[in-house]
Amino acid sequence: MGIEQGKRTRPWRLVAVGAIGWGLFTAVVLHIISSHDPVYDTLSSYTVTDRGDGMLAASVLSLAIGSLAVLGALHVAGVPLSRTTRLLLALWSLGMAAAAVFPASYPEAPDPVSGEIHLYSCLVAFLSLPGAAISLLEPLRGRPERVLVVRSLRLTAAAFALFATSFLFVRLSEAGVEPFAEISDAFPIGVMQRLLLLADVVLLGTLLRVATRVESAADGRREFGRVAVQAGHPAGVQEHHVLVRGEAAVPRPFDQRGGHLAAVDRVEHDPLAAPEEA
Repeated sequence: MGIEQGKRTRPWRLVAVGAIGWGLFTAVVLHIISSHDPVYDTLSSYTVTDRGDGMLAASVLSLAIGSLAVLGALHVAGVPLSRTTRLLLALWSLGMAAAAVFPASYPEAPDPVSGEIHLYSCLVAFLSLPGAAISLLEPLRGRPERVLVVRSLRLTAAAFALFATSFLFVRLSEAGVEPFAEISDAFPIGVMQRLLLLADVVLLGTLLRVATRVESAADGRREFGRVAVQAGHPAGVQEHHVLVRGEAAVPRPFDQRGGHLAAVDRVEHDPLAAPEEA
């Protein structure tokens, strides 16, 4: 009987998908009921709205909780997470949470201190998530999951470049630089910010998929070794042989320290063991 793969990360994946999905659903509802213009108005402006007051904060907090669950899934799956990766993923979640707790400042509800905290929290968050994904590239070198992360990073980098360009044009337009008043209309900041947020959600989904695939691969290797032993190999030295053969045939799993499975790395053939019978 085969083992049930993905069992360890399932609770984390359910929380992540549920929280991120609820955050996106709340944001969509807010866009429908609010009178803000999603093309030119940033998401932060929805803190002051005629309908749906508080929904933006709830949406962002839900996204932050789901992001922490993604971190938990990566850890449980055995994906090699350095301190940098963990810190950056935590900063992304904390940055989003701080942006929700400290809303942006607008003339209708002025609060300069809260506005500054909100601005820098968003900046830290949007820089931290791609940074965390980049820090995973080296530990995932040689594994198929690395390709998934690279593709998502390219999408996020393109979205971030568009948003940064739009933000710069808006700032220059507000400063009275004449040409940029018209150019900024071609890069509506509301659209660009939403594209960036969607790209970040895709990146979170990719990290969750990486956790699932790494865990499934590790479970498959354990099942392979168990079935081989049950097929007639005696315990002891023969079991070590099965592990080594399985290790050679399939990429080795990671331990929690970012290396390979410690128990497998220490397996050695006993030169004094009796020869195997045909």
